[in-house]
Amino acid sequence: MKLRSIQVLRAIAACAVVTLHAYDYIDLDSAARVGAAGVDLFFVISGYIMATVAADKAPGRFLSDRAWRILPLWFIAVTPWLLGQHNSPDTIAASVTLWPVYHDRIILPALGLGWTLAFEFLFYFGFALALASRPLVSSMLFALFFVLGFATGRALFVYLGNPMALEFLAGVVIAGLPRARFGLPIMLCGFVWIALGPLEAGTWMAVSALAIARVTYWGIGAALVVYGAVSSERLFRGKAWNVPVFLGNASYSIYLFHELAVSHFAWPLNLAAGVALGVAVYLLVEKRLRSVRADVRVLRQGVAVQPSA
Repeated sequence: MKLRSIQVLRAIAACAVVTLHAYDYIDLDSAARVGAAGVDLFFVISGYIMATVAADKAPGRFLSDRAWRILPLWFIAVTPWLLGQHNSPDTIAASVTLWPVYHDRIILPALGLGWTLAFEFLFYFGFALALASRPLVSSMLFALFFVLGFATGRALFVYLGNPMALEFLAGVVIAGLPRARFGLPIMLCGFVWIALGPLEAGTWMAVSALAIARVTYWGIGAALVVYGAVSSERLFRGKAWNVPVFLGNASYSIYLFHELAVSHFAWPLNLAAGVALGVAVYLLVEKRLRSVRADVRVLRQGVAVQPSA
């Protein structure tokens, strides 16, 4: 069963990123730039979810489920950006494969926020490797690439050993911790920690030394927020949280599609338009894709149990 606290945090993370992009068109130096920390919150949440719902899955099944969850909607979201602007071959390749390293550079997809999905899939492969072998194997490989990223500065190692993976690992650790007695103060301290970080930290992911600074400023804060929230699950049971929980369910669509709507109006309307478009995509597209996935799974299970002739 999904924790309502996690869904509320997903809504906060998505709306923070929408706020960043809605206001960025007006003032690049505004406090709204802390909205980029929504990505760090997403990464910690992702690690927590993987550790709580996927730890008993076979590696292939885990990766298949993640691909079905992420890729169909991503391909729909990136298509307008591939067709509506000139893109280099490297950008096109990064958009289609979500592999970001070309010619010793980290390349953003045509829809720039797709860089986060490249890291998500890196996390997924590391998690699948841990399921297939032992967690120590993934940990040792990450440690090797982590050191090589600092030592060489090569884009491949900066990506494979990026310190932002520590945010994902923080979510995994949180899933195994006992719940804190005073969750709400921990969550509030996490938000304060994030707010005190430098606004420019949102761009610190393509250089290992800067990425570790981002993890320190925003990753630790995000981990405190998640730990405090899941420890305070009972606080999110009221009907007053129904709308944030719904927005959390729609957060992936909001995240992927909001940029199509946030540059056309004054700043408050940009925010509303970005969220509204994401909600519409969730209701009209994402939920149907999930239904197709469920139907395919049922069909496969039915074929698997049919007696042979």
